[in-house]
Amino acid sequence: MSSEAKMPDNISERRCGDCSLCCKLAQVDELDKPSGVWCRHCAPGRGGCTIYETRPDVCRNWFCNWIVDSRLGPEWYPLTSKMILFFENSGSRLCVRVEPSHADVWRREPYYSQLKQWSRAAVEARQQIIVYIKKRVIVILPDKDVDFGDVELGEQIWVGAQDTPTGRTWNAARIPADVPPEEVHAWLTSRQAR
Repeated sequence: MSSEAKMPDNISERRCGDCSLCCKLAQVDELDKPSGVWCRHCAPGRGGCTIYETRPDVCRNWFCNWIVDSRLGPEWYPLTSKMILFFENSGSRLCVRVEPSHADVWRREPYYSQLKQWSRAAVEARQQIIVYIKKRVIVILPDKDVDFGDVELGEQIWVGAQDTPTGRTWNAARIPADVPPEEVHAWLTSRQAR
């Protein structure tokens, strides 16, 4: 879980209610909690966080997009959709964390067409739409979805476009953790030449 999703000034009137899905789907390093498992401090359906008053700042300062963005319809309420949405990487990546027992829900309507619509705007703005199912990473592109399987800590995801005679296509690449930042461009170029 990243503390980047701070409560904005124009917050909607929405509240979590009975939802505590973020306490399962988000990774919280401060609590040694991996993604996809319930936090040991959460009592889902029985009041939520048992350490609410003393919870870490990363939890205290984090809000899913359903709380933050009133433009998201009721279908995106996490208990309904079985997903939490939030931005990371300074707003350049929309993360869609999916409840593992509902791993294909993001492919259903009305969600899939909305994700595809967002991906068209995202790629033009050099942003990413990423679906996470535990450690599994799927990049949503306008013309395809790229499933990278399990992605390990330190690996990066790159998204780019290529103009072809038949129109623009988009690609995604998984950059290994051992590729230094100054060598990423050369690494990508060598892979595209293949």
